[in-house]
Amino acid sequence: MRLDHIDTWVFDLDNTLYPASCRLFDQVDRNMGAFICEFLKLDPVEARALQKRYLKEFGTTLRGLMINHECPPERFLEAAHAIDYSAVQPDPRLSAALERLPGRKLIFTNGSVPHAQRVMDRLGIVEQFSGIFDIVAAGYLPKPEPAAYEGLIRVHKVDPRRAALFEDLARNLVPAAALGMTTVLIKTDGEWAPEVAAEAAEGDHIHHVTDDLAAWLERAAAPLPPPPTSHSR
Repeated sequence: MRLDHIDTWVFDLDNTLYPASCRLFDQVDRNMGAFICEFLKLDPVEARALQKRYLKEFGTTLRGLMINHECPPERFLEAAHAIDYSAVQPDPRLSAALERLPGRKLIFTNGSVPHAQRVMDRLGIVEQFSGIFDIVAAGYLPKPEPAAYEGLIRVHKVDPRRAALFEDLARNLVPAAALGMTTVLIKTDGEWAPEVAAEAAEGDHIHHVTDDLAAWLERAAAPLPPPPTSHSR
């Protein structure tokens, strides 16, 4: 695994930096449904169907609500992320692996900065990251919209040919690979949105796959073995 050309490591947040088994996004999912019920005066079944349809069509439920219902994004994000973060436990192994990576680390999320900061604080990895590019910074254009990636590159001065992106949704790796990034798919059960998780699940846009982020990063940060030496008589 040759990654010595990488100087910027970009990480999705939810179900990537913490394991999907925390079920943190289940809470977010429920909060989004409750918000739609109240905001659009729908019953739970109708709200659920709309929520999932907008996720598939627009990349995020929020984007669909903004386009079709003039939803105030700040209200939506605050409601969606009003959750209990205690399921996310400190991860010293991940923190140590991140620290050993050469170069800077960034978070690229369809969530908000406050949500990312609370997750990072729980994991104990705040000090490892130099920046967060969230949905607000992207002008509410979510991954996999190419403009979101272009915004990340512009704001944080990322050379995509020297960057790696880690994601639990394969479809979000497609624009990254097209820009020249090295891509890493984090395998999860995908239960929270199987219709989205299945998109682009195979293809040349996926360069590496792992179900253990910390272990993968440990291997990536390991020093390269010295070249073989020849002995002349």
